[in-house]
Amino acid sequence: MKTLEFWDLVHLLRRAALTAAQRRARSAPEREAAQFAYLLERLPIGFAPGESLAGDFGCEFLGVEELEEFTGQSAECQAPVAPDTPPQADPFALLDQHFNCRAGYTLAHTCADYQTVIERGLAGLLEDVGDRLARATGEQADTLRGRATALGAVARWAMRYAVLAREAAAHADDPAERQRLTRIAQTCQRVPLQPATTFHEAVQSVWLVHAAIGLSELSSASLSLGRADQYLYPLFQRDLECGVSRVELRGSVRDLWRKLNRFGDPACAVNLGGAGGDGCDPFNELSALLVAVTKELRLPAPILAARIHERLPDDAFDAFVDPDLLTLGQPTFYGEEPCRETIVRREVLREEAHRFALNSCMGLVMPGEEISDMWGAVINLLLPLELAANGGRPFQHALPVDLSTQPRPGQESFDELFAQVERYLDELVTLLIRRNWEATEHVGRDRPNPFLSALTRDCIARGQDRALGGARYHTVIVEGFGWANLADALTAVKQLAFDERRFTLRALVSAAQRDFAGDGEILSAIRQCPKYGNADPEADSMARRGAHSFAQCVRAHSHDNVHCAPSFHTLNAHVPAGKKLGASLDGRRAGEPLSKNVGPMLGRSTQGLTSVLLSASALDQTELSGGQALDVSVDSRTIGSLDGKRKFQALLRTYFARGGLQVQVNGVSADQLRAALAAPEAHGDLVVKIAGYSARFTSLGREVQEEMVLRFEQGL
Repeated sequence: MKTLEFWDLVHLLRRAALTAAQRRARSAPEREAAQFAYLLERLPIGFAPGESLAGDFGCEFLGVEELEEFTGQSAECQAPVAPDTPPQADPFALLDQHFNCRAGYTLAHTCADYQTVIERGLAGLLEDVGDRLARATGEQADTLRGRATALGAVARWAMRYAVLAREAAAHADDPAERQRLTRIAQTCQRVPLQPATTFHEAVQSVWLVHAAIGLSELSSASLSLGRADQYLYPLFQRDLECGVSRVELRGSVRDLWRKLNRFGDPACAVNLGGAGGDGCDPFNELSALLVAVTKELRLPAPILAARIHERLPDDAFDAFVDPDLLTLGQPTFYGEEPCRETIVRREVLREEAHRFALNSCMGLVMPGEEISDMWGAVINLLLPLELAANGGRPFQHALPVDLSTQPRPGQESFDELFAQVERYLDELVTLLIRRNWEATEHVGRDRPNPFLSALTRDCIARGQDRALGGARYHTVIVEGFGWANLADALTAVKQLAFDERRFTLRALVSAAQRDFAGDGEILSAIRQCPKYGNADPEADSMARRGAHSFAQCVRAHSHDNVHCAPSFHTLNAHVPAGKKLGASLDGRRAGEPLSKNVGPMLGRSTQGLTSVLLSASALDQTELSGGQALDVSVDSRTIGSLDGKRKFQALLRTYFARGGLQVQVNGVSADQLRAALAAPEAHGDLVVKIAGYSARFTSLGREVQEEMVLRFEQGL
């Protein structure tokens, strides 16, 4: 019999919450709230042995008979049904399948207002909902009633843990176990409904709300804790002053980290330091404790987001640049000033911008104020060039959507070709963003999130779901894939077809369509052209020009509180994306991976890490307001010496001073990865940075592993 998966159980409980008649009768916010409440009332819960925090849940807490019953129901739901008629080809599905272009609404990927939860409790939010509901009518009243139900459901969920712990304590023979369970019962009886009064209560409140967000979104992907070292610090200090031991405080953090890895997502980010409104760095004893617990436990989550700027204390910077951390793919380094400038470009007031947080993989977010649609749209940036160079036709496959841009064959200059690329780029971006808006409106109308909306500023006052204009800020991130490939292709086309007139544009296109079979001379010529990633002025100028055009196309669709944010973030998706695509005019062969993030194409940076950093910072990265990562690999042994550490710190400072947003560092060697490929059973604890989050190397797909080995060999 098929094993019952956790999310299968969640969907079964949600489906059981309402009869068909109730689904039709209730408004969408009230229906969602009722299903959420039912789920939290019946979700199997329990306690992890020896841990001080409540909040464990899942299939392992089902009885034998319940497990068999739910497993059978799950199998029935998943039984395939033969269609009566063949399905019609979805043009957007084909656009994704053949061209790696898609759009939709992204679940989760958010950072809630945990500070308000700690300071006011859910009771404070319920009070706000009640005040607003007294003045609401119609749809707004339905929306607010749903919020009250959802907030109350989370408070009752905590009470379930309190009751269960009290019952278990009554039967515990061991005094220490009885004390542990009694403390859990007392804590969950208070929080998250009431404001936290101790550090432990605050951590417990944060975890239950964090877990409830994932359950409300039906996804735990990239739910981040924001500036935890700031909003938890007042109670941390108060407990120390009241005599609470550092061992006990550390234990609360250790238990939270363990729960994040059992029930959360490896892209959960915790910010460290940064800059306050006064410009000073607030790195504190709690910040240092979060670093120390990460080193101790050596777990993939959470990702430490280290915020680097001129006033960062030396001891804090030294704590970040630690060989033991780097071998875990920790931390991710961010440039405080350029990140803040990027936030300002998203219409956030300059005096408010210091409150931003690094969210999940690489996003920039205003905690508790923003809906961040992290994968709102994805566009293959090579496609507009194919259309411009080939008379409006892709190199492979037929385009499944109609475009209004008219082909302009026989361009006499490179600038004419580039202008045509921009026309196709603008039309494709417009098509995908409209698709995103349709998906977002559908979610907001048919599957709103009353709980997460209650935690997002302005949603209560406006009486709207976060996806329907309720949030103060709404960011739709448009990811450009194959950006460095496009830059290299444009450089080669300009040089070979227009400047030198060595080959016609038609000859270059035909060679790429044949995957350069029998076209060795053309392929060799393309590969000898300047390449992005080597601090080459010509290649970097073309990269900057292409990035600027993409940013302008995307940002032109911003309106009201919606900001459309360009980014070149790929995670590891550049590998499967490349498999969909044929050869391209940068000399990339069919099926090969695309470039990753803001880095150069694999095998093309030959001048070392400094040149890669210079090329990446030649762009105006503040235009890439969706956030932008550069991946580098260093030998952690070189950071072990004081001289090596200072050189690496200087490199980071230079990159951020030049406007770079983010650097992701891997501190394991290609040799270590090859050893793990040969004997995975002996290297199960080898952790690598993927692109904003860390993962066990042996858990990755073989193609991703092999591509990563090649990148590490080149310092990428």
